[in-house]
Amino acid sequence: MRLGTYWKGRKPLILARACILGALLPATGNDERDLRIFERLMGMDDAQIGDRLHEVISVDDVKNYATSQQKARFSDNADLSRAEKLELSAEVVAQMPYLERVERLKRPEEVSDGDFVNAYLTEVNTALGTHARTLEALVSELGQMRFGRKPKVADTFCGGGSIPFEASRLGCDAYGSDLNPIAWMLSWGAVNIVGANKEDREKIKLAQDEVVMAVEKEISPFETDSKGNRAKAYLYCTEARCPQTKWLVPISSTWVISKKRKIVAKLVPVAKEKRFDIVLQPDASEAEMLRAARGSIKDGVVFYEVDGKEYRTPIKTLRGDYRTPDGVSGNKLRPWEKLDFVARPDDVFRERLYCIQWITKETVDAKRQTTFFQRVRREDLAAEQKVEDLVRANIANWQANGLIPDMPIEPGDETSRLMRERGWTHWHHLFSARQLLLFATTRIFANEQEGIGRSAVLIGLAKALDWGNRNCRFGTGAARESISNLFSNQALNTLSNYGVRSAWGMMDHVKLDFGNPRAVALEGEIASHPASKLNQEFDIFITDPPYADAVNYHEITEFFIAWLRKNPPAPFDCLTWDSRRSLAIKGDGEEFRLNMVDAYRTMTNHMPDNGLQIVMFTHQSSAVWADMAQIFWGAGLQIMAAWYIATETTSELKKGGYRP
Repeated sequence: MRLGTYWKGRKPLILARACILGALLPATGNDERDLRIFERLMGMDDAQIGDRLHEVISVDDVKNYATSQQKARFSDNADLSRAEKLELSAEVVAQMPYLERVERLKRPEEVSDGDFVNAYLTEVNTALGTHARTLEALVSELGQMRFGRKPKVADTFCGGGSIPFEASRLGCDAYGSDLNPIAWMLSWGAVNIVGANKEDREKIKLAQDEVVMAVEKEISPFETDSKGNRAKAYLYCTEARCPQTKWLVPISSTWVISKKRKIVAKLVPVAKEKRFDIVLQPDASEAEMLRAARGSIKDGVVFYEVDGKEYRTPIKTLRGDYRTPDGVSGNKLRPWEKLDFVARPDDVFRERLYCIQWITKETVDAKRQTTFFQRVRREDLAAEQKVEDLVRANIANWQANGLIPDMPIEPGDETSRLMRERGWTHWHHLFSARQLLLFATTRIFANEQEGIGRSAVLIGLAKALDWGNRNCRFGTGAARESISNLFSNQALNTLSNYGVRSAWGMMDHVKLDFGNPRAVALEGEIASHPASKLNQEFDIFITDPPYADAVNYHEITEFFIAWLRKNPPAPFDCLTWDSRRSLAIKGDGEEFRLNMVDAYRTMTNHMPDNGLQIVMFTHQSSAVWADMAQIFWGAGLQIMAAWYIATETTSELKKGGYRP
């Protein structure tokens, strides 16, 4: 389950497990056996490959990696049982290079410990003098041996919550803290939602289903046409008036609608009105596809053609960028006001709905939908106007009641571009009328839920916000018919064209799917405070600290805080719903170093003499690495060892398992 893919830099659960086991397992003097025990407890031993296989290997895998004897066993025994094929597949996979191997295996954390790990505990007990029957019991015994108690593990920069989640899952007394309320929410969700017991999971599922059904009933009339077809996606572009010709020009980074179906949008000049119609052309030729892929903007320059002549105007000219004699930069974009949610007719940049992807009436409820793209018709514009009128009539009330944001955008490294590039001054300006209606309706019905069900829906809403805003690019995926999420990178990039999911597809992002894993019923404490305010003792600290402004979390998370800060349910009502920029550890200068020393000194003062700190740190700058070493020494820590671990790997390595 993924609660918040927008929290970047999360480390895999398997890395957190490695840190905890590595900190607890004693060195027995038999290095080969110690390594074997560690790998088996991690679920990474060759003997455990059979439990991790996704499927029987392919014919190509047999051809490329099997020995002659293994190939003969595959070919001579076509009637092998599935269990026998899996056993033989495991032998072949064990011979593959590492990257090829992991592509065919589940992550160890996807497999229930059960016999997968527990089968090896007899060997572990013999080697270590323990008596455990489960991995959790072993961790508890190892903690008693080293610290005189069940190990207490803390992460004071817990972010998305993977470290306290895995510590709790291993049976430690887990603690996570973070200054940022979004981090607290995700970490709480990791322990209490992903780690929910069976009863709470049923409550969560019921609450999600009730909210989704209610929203669907409310929104579907605005997304269904006169023939009963249901909208799947709405495609919008920007428009601006060219200062040279006074033509109103549609702006998009691409006019390809579907690569797979070879559908493109074409700009048809309407000379009398100095504007363009946008029509769809199916069965486009290769040359037409390439021409459409150019769009009408590249490298900050808008271009279009009328009567065979191409006109080009830089975006900065359209905006009216300027610099005063004293060096202050600005432009002539109108700052949007608190109640604005669409551009005004005289704004430099306006928006235009130019295409809709529809699901046929007959397949809306089918397992597989049939879809088609269609240019915008009068009835579509009428439906669009109804949505805008509804939002316009309710926006002030919705903002007052916390159903949609009314929070101003505070200037910053990432946030200032929203005002500079589009004139957006409040966080709700990043959402179209349809998105505001959908999410306001979701909050209304979510507020009717209680307890953990309501909390889960709110976390699901935050997840959906990432996938439903004006900065979601259309044209991703193999067929180029998908819509990306905003935080597919770590920036607040504005777009010239974007896609809006209908409620039919968007509500899937609100729901948190448990899949079929066992309910783990985790326990752990999650707190909201700066790392320097820790007031409890812990045996092991595992931290992934701020990276000298590598990610501006204090700015990026305000995107979510704006939606969640008013009238949050318990337990989120105990939080300070503010990014608290002034308290966040950020920058890379002297203030950053002093704040980091303060944080790590506090941890040092709250662990026993035989305690451990493990720090995960990733940065390209050697100067920042040198700073970190000075920080640890300044905090009273002694650096005992350092390891290079590849945590940023291929997409296949990141699949599966819980990623908070």
